[in-house]
Amino acid sequence: MSRIPHAVIIGAGFGGLAAAVRLGARGYRCTIVDRLDQPGGRARVFRKDGFVFDAGPTVITAPFLFEELWQLCGRTLSDDVDLSAVHPFYRIRYDDGSTFDYSGDAQAMRTQIAQFSPSDVEGYDAFVSHSERIFKVGFERLAHVPFLRVQDMARIVPDMIRLENHRTVSGLVQKYIKNEKVRQALSFHPLLVGGNPFSTTSIYTLIAYLERKWGVHFAMGGTKALVDGLVKLIESQQGTLRLEEEVTRICLQGNRATGVQLASGETLTADIVVSNADSVWTYKHLVDPSVRRHWTDRRLERLSSSMSLFVWYFGTDRRYEDVAHHTILLGPRFEELLRDIFQRKVLADDFSLYLHRPTATDPSLAPADHDSFYVLSPVPHLESGTDWNTQAEAYRTRIERYLEQSLLPNLSKHLKASVVLTPQGFQDDYLSFRGAAFGVEPLLTQSAYFRPHNASEDVDRLYLVGAGTHPGAGVPGVLSAARVLDRVVPDVDQLDTEASDLATCESLLRFGSRSFYLASRLLPPKVRKAAIATYAFCRQADDAIDEGQDLDSIRKRIADVYGEAHSELPTDQAPAHPADRALRKVVREHAIPKEVFDLMLQGFHWDLEGRPYESLDDLLEYCVRVASTVGVLMSTVMGRRDTEALFRACDLGVAMQLTNIARDVGEDAQSGRLYLPRDWLRSEGIDADRWLENPAFKPEIARVVARLLREADRYFASAEPGIHLLPWESRVAIQAASVAYADIGNQIRKKGFDSVNHRAYTSSRRKLWLLLKSGSKVVMPKKADSEPRLKQAEALVQTMAA
Repeated sequence: MSRIPHAVIIGAGFGGLAAAVRLGARGYRCTIVDRLDQPGGRARVFRKDGFVFDAGPTVITAPFLFEELWQLCGRTLSDDVDLSAVHPFYRIRYDDGSTFDYSGDAQAMRTQIAQFSPSDVEGYDAFVSHSERIFKVGFERLAHVPFLRVQDMARIVPDMIRLENHRTVSGLVQKYIKNEKVRQALSFHPLLVGGNPFSTTSIYTLIAYLERKWGVHFAMGGTKALVDGLVKLIESQQGTLRLEEEVTRICLQGNRATGVQLASGETLTADIVVSNADSVWTYKHLVDPSVRRHWTDRRLERLSSSMSLFVWYFGTDRRYEDVAHHTILLGPRFEELLRDIFQRKVLADDFSLYLHRPTATDPSLAPADHDSFYVLSPVPHLESGTDWNTQAEAYRTRIERYLEQSLLPNLSKHLKASVVLTPQGFQDDYLSFRGAAFGVEPLLTQSAYFRPHNASEDVDRLYLVGAGTHPGAGVPGVLSAARVLDRVVPDVDQLDTEASDLATCESLLRFGSRSFYLASRLLPPKVRKAAIATYAFCRQADDAIDEGQDLDSIRKRIADVYGEAHSELPTDQAPAHPADRALRKVVREHAIPKEVFDLMLQGFHWDLEGRPYESLDDLLEYCVRVASTVGVLMSTVMGRRDTEALFRACDLGVAMQLTNIARDVGEDAQSGRLYLPRDWLRSEGIDADRWLENPAFKPEIARVVARLLREADRYFASAEPGIHLLPWESRVAIQAASVAYADIGNQIRKKGFDSVNHRAYTSSRRKLWLLLKSGSKVVMPKKADSEPRLKQAEALVQTMAA
């Protein structure tokens, strides 16, 4: 068993259970860990006084997604679960007592609409046709594919424009329907996945066609029957379920997930980790902040969370035969109520409700001649400041009174069981950030590529399923997220160390070195692998020094890369960090001398000691060590090791480092470092040491920075002929990187730019534009000029060329 790749899955909700089935079918040994005393997550069950209450999802659509899971195990869904079609899908009750039976029967729907607005029947048909077109793109083509790159998002923009996905759900319905009641009946669906119909992208109108295509179903025995069936599948695959155990930390080696630590102190090692926990909670509380370059605490706090829910589960000692299985009770001020919930975040006096009566379909969920219910009220999440410990009973009583007056006469006299779940419960029981019931709100700017990705942006071999990742909340959404894992999780025979290490290196650079990362996408695959591995090590080592790590630890890592600690390192004694292991392969394949890294270490040493740079020559000597070394390494992995190419690579490294210094002058000063030549500062009347005590932007500093950028321009110009010495397939990438860096200097030079208190930034969109623009320049080779060589680079070039 120890030789079978191990997947640890955090959370036993539908997403986690489906992920385990899919991974188990691909050969992984799965362990699911959940802090609750039963599987199911939000789909757990409450039992009280003979009543059975499904805690969460009750509407089952797209049953083929469940059927697929059973087929992966050589079974059929009907072997374990009996799905019963529900009709009507929903009975919508308006505040004036009128009702609308919403179903998948086209003619019945036309009849219902005609009762309210005969002129809207034709508009309804047009709306359904539009919903179908969105469904064919949004669900059939996109719900099961990962959105990991900005290119993935760019690919669907034409379809989004054509399908009018810039509109909200309500806005698209309004295009076709005039009657307000019919509009409400056709636009409430986003509330089922935590969205506001007046702000949720019209992509979610696909739900209307999804329900019409496959119907609305209920699992006999309750949703728990589906949970139990999935657990049975997992156990048949030799998977393990560990309940009442909480994961407190995702274990890392570098930025690669290697397992989880439990509250008990036990560590479960793993080849991959899948989190079905709330996506924001996962990053904020389970992943070390030091590796979260993308999902920082600040970025997580800025995400808009979905609404929360107040849910009252209750049983009665009589049956209410005229109440449908699913009833939507719309309050007197639908739009304003939603504004209270989503925007104002206040607990309103009125409400719209969803009433679930499962005993309408399956009487076994309550004692004989009794009814089982739950009523769900959308409410703001915990940012509302509501103290649910004191407000819960009063709010429940108001709902009870409303139901008694509208739909369930004499309810208070027939109550036999009662359980309440509040937004505080969603946070305490499910560790849902802000007590949001559906995770990240489904806005256009928080959909697809803009949601937390299924393959973590920050941590290699960490994957996300559930409501907070792509494609979103709802049972079809979380099952589809598990389906995405088939695209992003490597097969068991691909879990070799080399592929994993390269993936870790790429993850290090994706958000830590955007310019290099974007440019590297243009390199041929073999060159890109070596370039990524090399730059990742240099970047990671530089970051370690910036964070105050001892130089000896970096020196030891380099020694291990070259096998100096052991004449020939066996596998179990290979370098510990993935970037080190990846670099080890590069230095062997390209015969890179260790002296290059020794020179880089000298530059790191100068960083640690806070060395002052009296003149430009002193600064250039530093730039050669920390940047020209990277330049010659890149030239080598791209296949050019001749003297001319290496000198030009040195020049490009110097140009980029001078630009970095100009960009980071304020950031460096806050750390007590100053790289600007001190004789330049003195010529402007600035005492360097006194300025460091209170770094402030002033015209004199701007002039010194501008002077430094002019030097950078000189080296960019000197480096440009070297680009044409590279193999043609690598030229565009280096040209793009050079132009993107030069543009940083252009940003700093803008009139009035405060380079001390602000860091120049070039957006990904602008980098893409610069990349396309610069690509046209790399056509004809350019004759190298006779630019004087840096004396400090001569030894480096000679060592490398040899």
